[in-house]
Amino acid sequence: MENQIIKSSVIVTLGKNIKQIRLLRGLSQESLASDLQKSVNFISLAENGKTGLSIQTLVDICSALNVDANALFSGIINLPDSKTDNYIIDSLNLFEGNDKEMVTDLINYIINSKK
Repeated sequence: MENQIIKSSVIVTLGKNIKQIRLLRGLSQESLASDLQKSVNFISLAENGKTGLSIQTLVDICSALNVDANALFSGIINLPDSKTDNYIIDSLNLFEGNDKEMVTDLINYIINSKK
């Protein structure tokens, strides 16, 4: 019974992460479904933690959302880094182009102000 609860929790967290990243990317469920050659219903079930995902589907989702697996498994697999480090890294993986440049400029500003 406990194993089932853990599996359910993993699937729910994975689904929430997929939805959050999809929304941050400005993608609709329809768009993601099309990219994955899946139905919108499948995307909805996945995002709501109502279905498991194959390894290939997870790889395809990472590719479609342009993130690494760490972003999808955030909150599921805790690496030895601190929570703050994980949050920063996961967030950076969600940024694109101008946003990454802006963060880089901010990091450089902070580093240079400490000298």
